[in-house]
Amino acid sequence: MLFSDIVTPELFASAVRLATPIALAAVGASICERSGVVNIAMEGLMLIAAFSGTAVALLTGSTWLGVIGAVLASLIFASLHAWASVNLRSDQVISGTAINILALGITGYLMETIFGRPGTTESVQTIPPVFDFPSGGEGFLGEAWHWINTVVFSYTPIVYFGMFAAVFLTWALYRTRWGLRLRSLGEHPRAADTMGVNVSAGRWFAILVSGFMSGLAGANLTLEQVGSFTEGMTNGRGFIALAAMIFGRWVPGGGYLASLLFGFAEALQLKLQIFGDLIIVPRQFFLALPYLLTVIVLAGVVGRATAPAAIGKPYKSKA
Repeated sequence: MLFSDIVTPELFASAVRLATPIALAAVGASICERSGVVNIAMEGLMLIAAFSGTAVALLTGSTWLGVIGAVLASLIFASLHAWASVNLRSDQVISGTAINILALGITGYLMETIFGRPGTTESVQTIPPVFDFPSGGEGFLGEAWHWINTVVFSYTPIVYFGMFAAVFLTWALYRTRWGLRLRSLGEHPRAADTMGVNVSAGRWFAILVSGFMSGLAGANLTLEQVGSFTEGMTNGRGFIALAAMIFGRWVPGGGYLASLLFGFAEALQLKLQIFGDLIIVPRQFFLALPYLLTVIVLAGVVGRATAPAAIGKPYKSKA
C-alpha cells in the first residue's frame, strides 16, 4: 500500500461531498445561535427533510420538486422550534430535543403509511454534477487537470450552494447592518430592543434560515448522494454539525471549514476500509473515527470558545 494509493483527488472530493450535509446544517445553526437561540434540532430537521424530499420526488417524478419539498418540511418543523422558543419562551434545548424525537417517530410512521413498509424507500434519480468536463489525458498536465477537475468541478448544485452560503453569510454577518443587528440579538437583546430592533422577528428569521439550510442538508443526503431514504439515515450528522458550529466559533465560514474536517475523517475511514487487510487496526476503529473526532472537539475546544452572551435566554419585550 502506497501513500499515493490513499491520498488521491477522489479522497478530497469525497470529503467535500460527505461534509456537505454537516456543513449546511452548521452554517444555518451559526446564524440561528448568533441570534441567541440554541438549535439542537438539526438532526430532526435533516431527517424530516430527507424523508420529505424522497417522498415528493417519488410521488411527482421530479427530483427538484423533492428538493422544494425537503426545504418546506424542514421550515415547518423549524417554525415549531421558533414558536416554542420565541413566542412561548420555552426551554430551547427541550424544544430542539422534542423536534428530534418527533422527526424520528413521524418519519417511521409515514414510511408505513405512504410506502407500506419500514426501512428503505425505492430509489430516486439523483441530481447529477453541475459540470461534466472530459479527462485531460496522460502526462503531468493530464494528471494536474484530473486533480483540478475532481477536487473543484465534480460536485452537485447543493454542494456549490453550501460553499457560496458559507462565504456570503460570513460576509453578511460582519459587513452588513443585518449582521450587526443579528449579533446584537445574541449578545444583548435588551439593548437591541431599545434601539428599535424587533427581537422576536429577528430570532424567527434566524431560526428559519437554519431550517432552510437543514432542509437542503436533508435533500443533499437523499437526492444528491444516496438516492433513497432509510429510517434514521442522518445517523448523528445533526449533532456533528452542532460540534462543527462550535468548533467554527459560531461563524458560518468557520462551521463550514470545521465540517470539512469531519467529512475528511469520514472519507478517510471509507478509504482505509479498502486496505483493511493491510492495516493492523480493527475495522470498528475506522467506523468510529468521525464520532471520536466529535468527542475530541467537544472535550478540547468547547471550553475555549466563547458563545454569544444571551444564547439560550428567552426574551420578553417590555413594549
